[in-house]
Amino acid sequence: MGLRSLLVRMGKIFPDPVSMDDIRRMRRRELTQEEREKPYARYFHKELAEVPAEDLARVNAGPVDPALATSIHDRDDLMKPGYLAVETGYTVMPDGSGFAATLVRMPGVTPEMLDWWFNWHPLEGLRYALWCPVAHTDIGVKEPARHLDSSGIPLEERNYGATHYPVEGFNLASAQRIAIEFFSPRDFGLDMAMFREPEIARAYCANVVLDLLKTPFNAFFHAVREVEGGVEYRSRYWLGYTMKNGAPVRVRRPLPFKMMDLARNNCLHSLIEYNNLASFLPQLYEEMGGRI
Repeated sequence: MGLRSLLVRMGKIFPDPVSMDDIRRMRRRELTQEEREKPYARYFHKELAEVPAEDLARVNAGPVDPALATSIHDRDDLMKPGYLAVETGYTVMPDGSGFAATLVRMPGVTPEMLDWWFNWHPLEGLRYALWCPVAHTDIGVKEPARHLDSSGIPLEERNYGATHYPVEGFNLASAQRIAIEFFSPRDFGLDMAMFREPEIARAYCANVVLDLLKTPFNAFFHAVREVEGGVEYRSRYWLGYTMKNGAPVRVRRPLPFKMMDLARNNCLHSLIEYNNLASFLPQLYEEMGGRI
């Protein structure tokens, strides 16, 4: 499949409106015999966790007013107290870039569990597939040894400068390898004077690059805040931007897709995968003993 055909199909993933039944009917890849024998394979087969009805309603209501969206230039706003005007939604910004936002509440999840997850899952394709079985297919990492406990790197910092290579595509359609290039909060250009609890406990920041032709695709910032009984996982995705030397750079290269479709897809993907992760992470973390 050529790049143009691939990107056009990427823009036509979910029906409009979309329901949980639509999402749960999507196909999953077949596990190998070795994968089926893994103790955590049952999480791949479980029913996909519910996306809150109010969040699906927000997506089905259509794009939000771009004037209410958080610009990548205002990314520090995620570290302020309270909530922003759009916590879940998508749109196209005045400069033609895409925007997606989600807020997922994760009962029983701690920041330490999330640090563990972001180092444990990229070491094996099945582990990545647990996260979103209707989209995630396989994964690799640039330096597997740095994610292990034996690396000596603090768990929270092992992904600073790391690159993941996931293969994903909803309903097994248009699956492709991408590169996720992680940054430290400082290297993502965040105001480190604002980086403090209780407003923010963790920041997961990265560029996403389409591995085919090495095309920059988007930049994201996941801001984690501890709340009573768990965490709030607040995500922002800026499609058509990449981060370079701590500053956002608009990707000028034209690509054959509808940005609004991709922004909507990104919003739904985030809602699906993080609600599903929240449904099993505490139990999985306990079963694995928090070790990598």
